[in-house]
Amino acid sequence: MKRSMKELRELCRKDYYSWFSVMMHHLMLYITRPLLRTNITPNQITTFWLLMQLAAAVLMVFGEYKYNVIGVLLFTGAALLDYVDGQIARIKKIKSYMGIFLEELGLYFGSPLFLIGLGIGTTFAFNNYIFFLLGIISAVCILYSQLAITDPFYYPPEFRENVLALRGKLTTRTKDKKLASIFLIFRRSNPLNLLTLLLLFNLPHLVLFIYTPLYVLKMLRVLYVQLKGLHRLDQQLRSEHEKK
Repeated sequence: MKRSMKELRELCRKDYYSWFSVMMHHLMLYITRPLLRTNITPNQITTFWLLMQLAAAVLMVFGEYKYNVIGVLLFTGAALLDYVDGQIARIKKIKSYMGIFLEELGLYFGSPLFLIGLGIGTTFAFNNYIFFLLGIISAVCILYSQLAITDPFYYPPEFRENVLALRGKLTTRTKDKKLASIFLIFRRSNPLNLLTLLLLFNLPHLVLFIYTPLYVLKMLRVLYVQLKGLHRLDQQLRSEHEKK
């Protein structure tokens, strides 16, 4: 049975964090819709965009404009397909342990590999090793921003609710329209983000000069928010202990 777009939007509805998220999910349904009539699974789509990210990272190593353009288009296309696999899974009610793992793998390692490739390629193009260093710093900061997030399962069961609440404070998804607009400029889910535009205009060095400090700040923010929150929770524990 052929479903209308309205029905499909209802079937794959989720908790959207902004107007842009709503718009992109609705637009990507036009790609998802014909795929629903095939046997293509969400995991196959996720694997495909994982390979697209890897190919994009390899292309960036050459340091030539034409390869940079193809690379960033693949990188952007991978981010767009991330909408599609989730939509198919929700519409067809497909659940998968492997699917969640593959998606996390793609989200955590795609950008670091891409930026390392960009750093190498820009080093070749400008004959300056500072760009290789910037690419490595960016990649390390992205990975450490994820690794440094507290894992609730490391804590006793009675601590986990507080730790989960602390993790929730790390998101950059905000209802504040001004802040959301600023973050939108840098989001991978936005096909016209700053990284894409700078590479299309042949300014790879600016990508590294702009994004590296941002990733450093992101990592520092993750550490600061958690250390501050954990210190506050420890103070509460001490206060409760003293009352007993």
